[in-house]
Amino acid sequence: MRKTAIIILIFTLVYSFFVIQAHLAVDNYSDIIVATVFFFTLFSGFFITRQNDRYSEVAEQISTTDGYFSYLYRISGLIPRVQKEIREIIREHYQKIVESNNWAYHVVNPSTTLTRVAHALASITEKENENVAVAAAWPFTFEVIADLQLTRKKTMMLAHEKLLTFQWALIYILGLLLIVSFNFIPTHGTFINLLKIVFGISVLLVILLLKQLDDLSLFGKGFNKKTAEDIFRIIDERDAAEVHHSVL
Repeated sequence: MRKTAIIILIFTLVYSFFVIQAHLAVDNYSDIIVATVFFFTLFSGFFITRQNDRYSEVAEQISTTDGYFSYLYRISGLIPRVQKEIREIIREHYQKIVESNNWAYHVVNPSTTLTRVAHALASITEKENENVAVAAAWPFTFEVIADLQLTRKKTMMLAHEKLLTFQWALIYILGLLLIVSFNFIPTHGTFINLLKIVFGISVLLVILLLKQLDDLSLFGKGFNKKTAEDIFRIIDERDAAEVHHSVL
């Protein structure tokens, strides 16, 4: 947010100086403004819609992953020693996300989490497998691991679906043409200059929004901790303790 605020402040100062000092006389300026507004709106709207859909899909994949890990921890409670091992694996997994402040840490870096979980679940003995509940639930847990691997691959692909360089160049060129064309409007007072500056800032905000959607920074820095906090509550049994306390 601080970086964004600095960019907006610098742009506001520079563009305000440009609007006040530059006096451009152009005939039929309305046609130029209409054309630049149309093309900027067309392309920026298309890219924002595309990146917003990608953003939503990433959020869905993250919530799905959290749900699968929650399930694996809870179902492993059928065998306490396995649950203990699963707890530590999941804790380490999410701790790295918090420490790196990067929700995609295990997407962009090699991860052994799923391998370790599979080994832990496969370590049950024949005696433990005699439990009817264990025998019924255990095969499904390996399907969940397969789904987790698929989810990781989907998230990896989504994380790399960014706008190409020439697409950004198109947005920057159209944005620049648009804010310059605003100054073609004859100035008849301070109010007109203020409107020009507001329009220019609006164009910048659209570009910044697209940038945040493109690099997935719209999640915010606190998103990483929020993602992990719910999982920590589950594996630390804080949810169960609160329910037990409320019942008492």
